[in-house]
Amino acid sequence: MRARRFSAATGSALLLALAAAPQPALAQQAATPLPNNQQTCLPAPQGMATGVPWAQQQLAPQRVWPLTKGAGVIVGVVDTGVDASTPQLAGKVQRGVDVTTPDRGPADSDCYGHGTFLAGIIAASSAPGTGFAGVAPDATIMPIRCATSAAGSTPGALTPEGMARGIRQAVDSGAQVVNVSASTTVPNAELAAAVQYAADHDVVVVASAANSAQQGDPVTYPASYPTVIAVGAVDAYGQRADFSQTGPFLALMAPGVDVVSVGPGGPGHWQGSGTSYAAPFVTGAAALVRSYRPSLTAAQVKHRLEATANHPAAALPDPRLGWGTVNLMAAVTAVLPEESASGPAKVVAPPPAKLPRAETRDELGPVLAAVGVVLAGIFAFGLVRITHLSRAGRRRGWRRARVVEVVSSPVDRQP
Repeated sequence: MRARRFSAATGSALLLALAAAPQPALAQQAATPLPNNQQTCLPAPQGMATGVPWAQQQLAPQRVWPLTKGAGVIVGVVDTGVDASTPQLAGKVQRGVDVTTPDRGPADSDCYGHGTFLAGIIAASSAPGTGFAGVAPDATIMPIRCATSAAGSTPGALTPEGMARGIRQAVDSGAQVVNVSASTTVPNAELAAAVQYAADHDVVVVASAANSAQQGDPVTYPASYPTVIAVGAVDAYGQRADFSQTGPFLALMAPGVDVVSVGPGGPGHWQGSGTSYAAPFVTGAAALVRSYRPSLTAAQVKHRLEATANHPAAALPDPRLGWGTVNLMAAVTAVLPEESASGPAKVVAPPPAKLPRAETRDELGPVLAAVGVVLAGIFAFGLVRITHLSRAGRRRGWRRARVVEVVSSPVDRQP
């Protein structure tokens, strides 16, 4: 969604996708936008995405699920909380922590709906009657509430300090991947320290790049910190969304235009646009990788996602598209030589193929065989003949055989 600017207590401008809530995807009519200055709780969704949404069709997470669904990975959603009663998220949302209150109560409810929408893209289960499901449906969601309102200068409004507390709390709560779908244009020491805290604890941080491309592309935080995976948005045609932030810090792209997910308060789905909703697709991909390749460090996960993306035809990383659009199958299955076989099992190379033994044609053999047959025949004939003559000679006592001489009688002469 398009972000709006909010004034924090420090006077810094905050770019937050909470400013525009998801739009309801109604069964019989087009999605209807909600007011940008939403002040009341988001109602239960009234429509149901019965088919497979375009984002799930293109990323095809089901192709990876025979290998991994993200089991064993805890994903921190640093946002407005996550409604644990949403049917497609039931049983996978922990109590979480609300860092907006002194008593740090649970964060498994969500008035505004933004955090629930993000959690659905990450880990929603498949359900009858819909083709929508999250990228890593066996992952566990750790909700961390760091904001309760999108209105600036009001209690519960998001601040850089609030994001920083949320990231630290997610790390301390055991998250291995953290999603932050919010940003600020002002560098903040506390936020930078929180991102470094996550890196020091081997936690992957994924952040939306922001929606201010048409407002001059200011540098945004925490997306631009080096260890963070900054995510921009593409549409169903693979084109960069016109609102999607650009810059040298951009890492990856993911679906972020008219994407579908769940909301608080009941079954059904909402539809929304923004880099806020592109980030959780990459967060889900990171959860799949961490589940299937648990030996990889957070830095290696970031590198793997970038190296296996669908690269654009440009020098990488491209300031408009980063390393390209995330590729779930390649991110999980690709063999990267630089990882030194750090996958779940050592890849054993097949034995080298042996050259077939060339058969030499014997041209002399057939000739010798034929000659041998002829000679054998001659020898046999000679042997038979000699045997016959020898028997005849023994019968005559080896005397010369009779010779019959025929002499004609003399012709009588007349006197």
